[in-house]
Amino acid sequence: MFATPFLIASGSTFASREIVQVIFIAMEFFGAIFLLNEFNRLRIIIKEKEMGDQRLANIENGIKKLSTFKKSSAGMKGIILAGGTATRLFPLTATTSKQLLPVYDKQMIFYPLNTLIKAGIKDILIIVAPDHSGQFLNLLGSIFKKFGINLYFEVQKVPKGLADAFILGENFIGDDNVAMILGDNIFEDDVYDEIRQFKKGGMIFIKEVKDDPSRYGIVEFDENGKAISIEEKPKFPKSNYCVTGLYVYDPQVAEIVKNLKPSDRGEIEITDVNRAYMEKGDLAIRKIQGEWLDAGTFDTLLEAGKVVKEKEIYKNFDPLVNEAIAEFNEEMKDKTKRILDPYKLYLRQSEKNQKNI
Repeated sequence: MFATPFLIASGSTFASREIVQVIFIAMEFFGAIFLLNEFNRLRIIIKEKEMGDQRLANIENGIKKLSTFKKSSAGMKGIILAGGTATRLFPLTATTSKQLLPVYDKQMIFYPLNTLIKAGIKDILIIVAPDHSGQFLNLLGSIFKKFGINLYFEVQKVPKGLADAFILGENFIGDDNVAMILGDNIFEDDVYDEIRQFKKGGMIFIKEVKDDPSRYGIVEFDENGKAISIEEKPKFPKSNYCVTGLYVYDPQVAEIVKNLKPSDRGEIEITDVNRAYMEKGDLAIRKIQGEWLDAGTFDTLLEAGKVVKEKEIYKNFDPLVNEAIAEFNEEMKDKTKRILDPYKLYLRQSEKNQKNI
């Protein structure tokens, strides 16, 4: 197996031929064992990967409820974009999704859910990343079922920009209007009436920001206060009004998105969607005055929790959402109790037996 040349010399200077042969036979033996172990280790790794791929496929099949979607009774459906890798929040997001991190007393995902539910939306598609899709299903799978809120899930394997949500959700949207909200956006203002009253075209919500507007999509206004352009992350912003992560569109949005070209970043930009509606004169713009929280960094995540508590945003939840969460909490407590009680009984019995010895 190992062809290792060696010299055998006579005399007492070198070991005898027999000893050297034994040494190299032993080397071949242990080398063979090493290669066999490495082969088995690689075979196990490949097997585990295959099993992991199969588990992921099972999760995707289970997490999708994409059958035939009915037209919404409210005339409006909702999408929450909760995919991506959130690398800015590593290591927090190495083990869970950003949208499942806590903001004060609830997971982040409940805030955009509350925004849509309070707007009267009963059919909501949540777009998630594959790595943490099972966690979303465990938390939200049936939490609102008895309340008439239908949650659907779509796994987005590769993020392709915010607007890609409308391609992934095209069958879900159907002939309904749709409100999309980013999974890390929290709003203090009551934007629910604007969403309910929406009829056609597009509608965005903007907020005046003081710090570094070049980080956002910026709306430019003329001297009469009319919006005339939208620019994505400009080097020289033409105003301080940025586009927040809440967008409302009519059913044409899917076709508009499919006709857009990816940007230099290789993504389908939501700003291009808004421009398309603006060019047709069909984009409504609403200014918000209250807090708008984009919890995408360590600092903004910490700030979000403080603002939610101090401004009591956590009290603005729909009673339906609060009741659903309360029931979920009780169910989890009961489940934990059923697991722990037999173990506690076993410990007590073991202590009693020890005393009797």
